[in-house]
Amino acid sequence: MSLIAGLIAGLVIAGLYVLAGHFRIETEQLKVTGNPTLALATASVLVPLAILWGWTWVSDRWSGRSGPRLMLFNLGLVLATAAAFPLDSIVRASAPDRIVFDPSVSIVAIDGVLWIVPIVAIAAILYWLFGSGKLPVGLPTLAFGYLIGLPLGLFFPPAAMGAVAGTAAGHAWREPGARTLIVVLVIFIMLIAAVELPLAAATVDGPLLPPLP
Repeated sequence: MSLIAGLIAGLVIAGLYVLAGHFRIETEQLKVTGNPTLALATASVLVPLAILWGWTWVSDRWSGRSGPRLMLFNLGLVLATAAAFPLDSIVRASAPDRIVFDPSVSIVAIDGVLWIVPIVAIAAILYWLFGSGKLPVGLPTLAFGYLIGLPLGLFFPPAAMGAVAGTAAGHAWREPGARTLIVVLVIFIMLIAAVELPLAAATVDGPLLPPLP
């Protein structure tokens, strides 16, 4: 069950990532197209939310014996989310009338796994620290865990996602009544980390480096 839940969550993220990067809406009055920044922002919000939801759901349902289920959920989430990379590569290389399979798609798939694994690893460390009580759920530690994602988002978005996701999951596990507020906080922080800070840095340091595919 937890493996299937992870796969479903990851496939939803992968599909929305590709859609956000390539959608096009054109009317006489309006033209809106997807772009890499929007795709990155989509993943930056959805991956931490998937970890927050999945880990608290597994821990609640299998309390005291959730370890193997968490690993299965993470396996499904990693594999399915990483599918966004080869899917994006195929869509990018294809034309409206044909689908083109890039020979390097297997390498791109590995890149996808290497992109999502640090998120889960960093989140797992923080989740264990908060969930086990080794880090107290107090204002100083929570503020650090959440806000460290803002500067990290400038240099390595996966680290920002992992820090915020792990802090949020541990926070939600220790304080179940605050979960709705935690979800809103995660969305707010990750939108800033994924979009506003890199754009602000680009205006100072020059052109914005393209995000990972």
